[in-house]
Amino acid sequence: MENMLAQPAQDLETPRSSTEIVSKVLSQTSAASTFLKNAGIETLVSKSAASAAREAQLREQVQAKKQWADLLQEELDYLKKKAKETEESMAKTQEEVCKAQQEMEEFKKKQEANDLLLQRILNLNLARVPWSAMECC
Repeated sequence: MENMLAQPAQDLETPRSSTEIVSKVLSQTSAASTFLKNAGIETLVSKSAASAAREAQLREQVQAKKQWADLLQEELDYLKKKAKETEESMAKTQEEVCKAQQEMEEFKKKQEANDLLLQRILNLNLARVPWSAMECC
């Protein structure tokens, strides 16, 4: 431990604390050592394991959210496609309704013209028939 304390910490700007050195020596000599845990000092190993577990948990959460976002995007794309198809169908139906209305107006005009022509024919025939012939029937 004294040698480790005397050596400069590699890749570290600050020197190692005595707790770090004791933790490292105890974890090297006995993996089942409970001294640091009982003293309320976390070991570097347990810190890194907890950190790795938390990182894995966060990665799982991120992955789940990405999958959820992908699912929502697919649903949005599907709904956009359906909305476009519905709009196109409605536009086509509207065109057909307008066409039917125009045909109906043309039919009414032709019907009115036919009614007028029929009325004229009837009036002509009534004018030619003597009244006495109409009374006998």
